[in-house]
Amino acid sequence: MQSMNGTPQPKRPGSRPGFGRKTQGRSALATPAWIIIIATLAVLAVLTAVVAFALRGPGSSNSDTTGTGHQEFGHVHGIAVDPGSGALHVATHVGLFRIGGPRTAVRVSRDDLDLMGFTVVGPGHFLASGHSTHGPANVGLIESTDGGVTWQEKSLSGTADFHGLQVAHGSVYGYNSADAAFMVSADQRDWEHRSRTAIGAFAVSPTDDGTVLAVGRDGLQRSTDGGRSWQLVPDAPAVGLLTWDNTGVWTVAPDGAVWSSSDGGGQWQRRGEVPGEPHSFAVQNSALFAALAGDRVVGSTDGGATWTDRYAPE
Repeated sequence: MQSMNGTPQPKRPGSRPGFGRKTQGRSALATPAWIIIIATLAVLAVLTAVVAFALRGPGSSNSDTTGTGHQEFGHVHGIAVDPGSGALHVATHVGLFRIGGPRTAVRVSRDDLDLMGFTVVGPGHFLASGHSTHGPANVGLIESTDGGVTWQEKSLSGTADFHGLQVAHGSVYGYNSADAAFMVSADQRDWEHRSRTAIGAFAVSPTDDGTVLAVGRDGLQRSTDGGRSWQLVPDAPAVGLLTWDNTGVWTVAPDGAVWSSSDGGGQWQRRGEVPGEPHSFAVQNSALFAALAGDRVVGSTDGGATWTDRYAPE
């Protein structure tokens, strides 16, 4: 509502010719027309604000949009497809966004959570980690069963900041950046600390719960005992992002080069290049998705040879 603090105050009677005089056929106590106009405008402004708020509906946020427009979500720490709706989601420093089209990104989370780790369990069912301004600095493991609109604490609140999360083989695998622990939980509440190592992205084999690949300080590392010990993978390309599904291991190098391996990281083939600085990477049903700098999200259906915009600001 427009503030009225800056409204000029009326001058005392006599400061302008005729102001304050009695007019024939009119009471001296009649309300000046300018006061009536301002009051009417104020009432209209209030009604407009009330209607706009009502149209937003419950659970909306100031960052939401149902039409076109550039949603500034910045760095993306996770990207995944909801298997129920088929919608692409990106986890960012200001909450979870759903990509609705080439020019549409809708923030679905009510709170502007700083999501550092993100993974999909099933239709509308997500797990995440990161930071919040409404509670402990590190939120531990949190869960959403309504497509990312609301989140509930699961475990490790205040102690864990998972920068990597993956659901595989009925368990949750996580890398806690707070203490460099690689951890696994079968029930999302009790956790086994399997090793302490400095890693970035990691990916669990879809066919073997003991085989894990991770981006380490000295290059790509492999664990064959579920993350309890790690060995350097020889002759692997320099990688920064990592994902793994039944089509193979997929990686993106810091320079944007896309590589794949069909034998779990033994042999590698260069497949293409993402068209920008890569932030996050995922594969779903043989389709590749990458979040790039500049709030751009791209996809590839030919193994990374070519890419099309899934979302790009105008």
